[in-house]
Amino acid sequence: MQIDALPLSIKYKIKYPDEFIEAVKRGEIVATKCKNCGSVYFPPQKDCYNCGKNEMEWIRISNEGEIMTYSIVSQKPQGFENYEDYIIGIVRTKDGINLMAWIKGQPKVGGKVRLTTDNMRIIGEVVG
Repeated sequence: MQIDALPLSIKYKIKYPDEFIEAVKRGEIVATKCKNCGSVYFPPQKDCYNCGKNEMEWIRISNEGEIMTYSIVSQKPQGFENYEDYIIGIVRTKDGINLMAWIKGQPKVGGKVRLTTDNMRIIGEVVG
């Protein structure tokens, strides 16, 4: 039995704060830190989920990290169909913050990366 189906398309916008977008365009990676309890959030948050306060400050995240895990994406999601296969990884920065990055180079778990941006996304360049 075969069932015909129509392709579904879902579009949504993720609204990141302007400060975050501007930092990425400058090649910087930033997070927010609660002035009250010191909790750090990446992606940035307006309010602290730990203490409930909304007094946050912007901090710059270390551009050095270690690959915790990675995946080679060959079955691409909608909007990325025209990309060559790419690698997405979870990187733990020297600050202890876990973030997702596009990995450039030959990844390995525990490998060192230098974090930068390409004006749109975070890039982890393998350095060792």
